Amino acid sequence: MPTRDVSINSVLRSSLPKTTGEAKYVSDLHIPSCLYGHVVRSPYPHARIINIDVSVARRMLGVSAAITASNIPGVNRLGKTRFDQPILADDKVRSYLDAVVLIAADNEEAAREAESKIVWEFEPLPAIFSIDEALAPNAPLVHDDCVGNIMKEINLAKGDIVQGFRKAEVIVEDSYQTPAIEHSYFELDTGLVSPEPSGTYTIWVGCHSVYTERSIVAATLAIPEEQIVVIQPYTGGSFGGKDDGLLSGYLSLLAYYSQKPVRISFSRHEEFIAHTKRHPQWIHIRMGLRKDGTITAVQFEIKTDTGAYAHWAEGIFTFASIGACGPYRIQHQKVNTTVVYTNNIPMGAMRAWGMPGVTFAMESHLDQAAHLLSIHPLELRWKNAASEEDTMITGKAFPQGIHIKEIIMAAARKAGISLPNIGASQ
Repeated sequence: MPTRDVSINSVLRSSLPKTTGEAKYVSDLHIPSCLYGHVVRSPYPHARIINIDVSVARRMLGVSAAITASNIPGVNRLGKTRFDQPILADDKVRSYLDAVVLIAADNEEAAREAESKIVWEFEPLPAIFSIDEALAPNAPLVHDDCVGNIMKEINLAKGDIVQGFRKAEVIVEDSYQTPAIEHSYFELDTGLVSPEPSGTYTIWVGCHSVYTERSIVAATLAIPEEQIVVIQPYTGGSFGGKDDGLLSGYLSLLAYYSQKPVRISFSRHEEFIAHTKRHPQWIHIRMGLRKDGTITAVQFEIKTDTGAYAHWAEGIFTFASIGACGPYRIQHQKVNTTVVYTNNIPMGAMRAWGMPGVTFAMESHLDQAAHLLSIHPLELRWKNAASEEDTMITGKAFPQGIHIKEIIMAAARKAGISLPNIGASQ
């Protein structure tokens, strides 16, 4: 029997310094003569870059650096499962998130004035903002090397879905949608970098992995990782949102060219356009059941918008596709998932990696089925609950320690719900 840690009290080591105010976040750190870092973003959701001229901005009083993609000494691409996102847009911009110029100046006023002196020319391109637009015939391509804006297709199956529906006495079919969601963590994205005479760069940033940030910076600057030190102070929330590496890339480039300490702090407005969101999902479910509530087959069609770049989409929706049918014993399953590019702000990781959307859809669908069959919703779930001997859609067994039936009964008791049909069968 696995050890259970539920209801065991433990003390979080960081709770006391956070409560007393002793905890230091990036915004609490200060370096003398630190420059103000400013990110200039695309004025279009989709456009080809013809020219960006920062020569006047560079010569302005109080400006230490004005950088475009052509100034990046190393790799101008990052990503999680595929490297499709530029740190600074080079060939074209694909969303309003895309940065086109970085400026380091003595203060915000000087940085804004320098931005006003940038001369640029774009060729606006048709933009797409929905899954249907992305999949339409002859739709404009977000990435020219991508067929039909399809970033990834995931197709999983177990058993014989046709046979499963033949065994059904009732078919329940419906569609569900969930929106993109902003992480809205308390601490705004803030980073600080200090270049050292030895050629080392020290970066303070809220992130998920200091090692990933270090690798991104080393590749961007084309210098050994040993010359990069990344320090993560206390982080005021992330929930998956502070792991794209862009902020560290911006900081390192400005420090590289100015050879001075630089701070970048996003406003709340910038937060809404400057980092990833939870993926929106469109989900269609077809479920077959016998009149006694036994599920004979479930078929999912999932479509999602990953925005302009892939980020974690492939991993997130592999995970969500595997877990879509929930902790239930279902002999015949089929899940088809399509991930598309659009010109929306990129989507990425957020708590539970795609599972809230498919779980919402599956559980809502079970409620509909229970109502149609005049069975209590908890009884329907109990009847189809998986055990350790059952298998998921991948053919692998459910994890040890799955106790769905016990959880359902405990929830019913706590809520004062009587389930006589379940009680009689135990």
